[in-house]
Amino acid sequence: MKQSYTQQESKALRTSTRVVILTSFLILILLVSQSFSASNIHQSYQESLMDSVTDRILSDYQEYFAQLRLEIDLFQQKQLNAIEQLQQQGEQASQQAYMEVLTALSSEIDNTRLFALIDQDGKGTLKHITGNFLADCEEEIAETVQNGVQNKLFLHRSKSSIHFDLLQPLATKSGKGAFFFVAFNPDVLINLLKKYQLPHQQLFLMRADSLGEVELTTETEHSNTSELIIGGELKSFNFVKAIPNTRWQLAIRLSPQYSSNLYRQNLIKALLIWLLLTLFIYGFFRQQKHSLRKQLQVEQALAYVDNYDQLTGLANRVNFDRQLSEHIEANHILTHNSINANTIASKQVGVVIHIDLDKFQVINNSISYAVGDKFLHQISISLKEFLPDDAIISRLGNDEFGILLPELLFSEAKDFAHKVRLLIQKIRIVEYQQDTNITASIGVIILDQSIFDAQQVYSSLGRAVNLAKEKGGNRVQVYQSDDEQLVLHAKEMEAVHDVAEALKDDRLLLYRQKIKPLGRQGSCHYEVLIRMKNAQGMLVPPIHFIPAAEKYGLIRRVDQWVIENTFKMLALSPDDKASYSINISGVSIADRDIYDQVISLFEQYQIPAKRICFEITETSAITHLKSALHFIDKMKAFGCQFSLDDFGSGLSSFSYLQKLPVDIIKIDGAFVRDMDTNPINRVFVENIKRTAEAMNKKTIAEFVENAAIEKILTDIGIDYGQGYHIHKPEPWYEASQK
Repeated sequence: MKQSYTQQESKALRTSTRVVILTSFLILILLVSQSFSASNIHQSYQESLMDSVTDRILSDYQEYFAQLRLEIDLFQQKQLNAIEQLQQQGEQASQQAYMEVLTALSSEIDNTRLFALIDQDGKGTLKHITGNFLADCEEEIAETVQNGVQNKLFLHRSKSSIHFDLLQPLATKSGKGAFFFVAFNPDVLINLLKKYQLPHQQLFLMRADSLGEVELTTETEHSNTSELIIGGELKSFNFVKAIPNTRWQLAIRLSPQYSSNLYRQNLIKALLIWLLLTLFIYGFFRQQKHSLRKQLQVEQALAYVDNYDQLTGLANRVNFDRQLSEHIEANHILTHNSINANTIASKQVGVVIHIDLDKFQVINNSISYAVGDKFLHQISISLKEFLPDDAIISRLGNDEFGILLPELLFSEAKDFAHKVRLLIQKIRIVEYQQDTNITASIGVIILDQSIFDAQQVYSSLGRAVNLAKEKGGNRVQVYQSDDEQLVLHAKEMEAVHDVAEALKDDRLLLYRQKIKPLGRQGSCHYEVLIRMKNAQGMLVPPIHFIPAAEKYGLIRRVDQWVIENTFKMLALSPDDKASYSINISGVSIADRDIYDQVISLFEQYQIPAKRICFEITETSAITHLKSALHFIDKMKAFGCQFSLDDFGSGLSSFSYLQKLPVDIIKIDGAFVRDMDTNPINRVFVENIKRTAEAMNKKTIAEFVENAAIEKILTDIGIDYGQGYHIHKPEPWYEASQK
């Protein structure tokens, strides 16, 4: 056990170390994340500037091109005669005449390189002076002539120069379909890029029709010659916007050096802060380490006390209960996950043994508690030596032991338990000279699929052990036997399990039975009755599950289900104006929280209190008289009515009636069902009627099975009748209706 403590301590310290490392790592992540966030915020600011810059350049470019076209048109008007003369002369035009027009054009429009005249076929009429066009110029001219307008402006490069062309319709009289061609240097385009360039930014004029081809740029590493940007570098541009009526797009990005420097500086700051915080955390951890070790020692000691018996070193009941529950749950999971029935059948293993030493208190009282403790210690040693390694042994109480044998075959359970019984019978204390014979009564339960939790195991084993003792002790009693008591208990356990599963799977149903006014007209009233469907969908009457639910504490959940679903059904049936009686058990009445729960349901479903009458049995009311009075008084003040069910079945019915402020007395059906043939029962019913009338209470007679009984009850003056003759219970609510 000491080694176990050391392992736990080491594990706890390792856990603390991991926490420190994880904390340091998380701080590092947070600081690095913060540094990147700050960098990103700064970059976002730069990007907002870049967006504005891009729009300004686009605007200036478009304004520049529009201005050039206007100036070309104005120039044509001024030089119309000279241009028309050149057009008419064509290939006979002189270079001198051409140069005069070019000189005038260059003086009026900056950055002019040359001009040319384009005929309707897209041919240059002054090629003998200007020379042949570049291939891409010819492409642009042909496209312009075809479309009648130039809308794909771009740069043209030769071996020694770069320019762009503007084609405007020729203004001469014979110039229809012809164009005035002017080539410009791109100085203005370059200067505009430089003008709007901000620190840490790079601007690019790129081809839109040729991915990655750079026309102009402010980047110092690139020259203003055609260059191709490929791969991931294209993704680095923050803004890319097309320039209308051109084959250009304007692109802008932050300088890679700026981004990397910004991230580097913020990262270095984050690392320095992280280092200082890590040193502080480590110092704090060193201070806490010693305290942690002491705390672990205390916790380990407490854990041992919580899980092990100090005298025998065996698992205590809490420990055993936990391991037993885990084993049962694992069995259920295995069963639900097993598709092959043969696989389940072949897995018929798992047994729990309960050992109860016979008359052990005699040893403690007649000899000494010290000798008794030695016997218990010796029994624990002998059991650990005898049992297989996978067995879990527990000291459940003073002279009781529990054994979980997860791999023991069902067929071997009884024989194995007899071997354990004989083992205990042979145990002797060496220091004690007298021959003291210790015997044990042993209960055995097989962990088959009828076992659903540890409490069922304990309850069943307790019945088996008690039966073994009743038969004389020193014997083995298997719970799954044909003994009447055990069979009855097994059926009760099965019923409890069925109710629990029905609650979980919504297999409870509500029926209702009419309560009829006798001899007069009255409002419609029903009693709410509960039924259950089993796993196969068959209807189970309440007599088969309600008593077990009451006996083993499930009836409170059943009552809550009935009340809530009655309210739900009333809320779903606004045309139903009848009032309803709901049976409530003594266990629920004894619960001090029941009033608040019922009131919250009234508020949730908005049900008028006068429509609800709670039925309590005479027996439960008498058993929980104080709680019953508390609940009745508060609910009557809220507006509900109360009925005392099964009246007359108790010995002191009339005396207790004065203490219970109920509104209605429901006469036990045992006095009603044969009152047409039994005059004594008729007299008894008449006495109840007179008593109720004197106390200003209404009466209901159950088990009205024929017309003769109904007439007698009417003659006596009973207020209401209920029974199969009046109305058979009908289905009312099922979860599947929701």
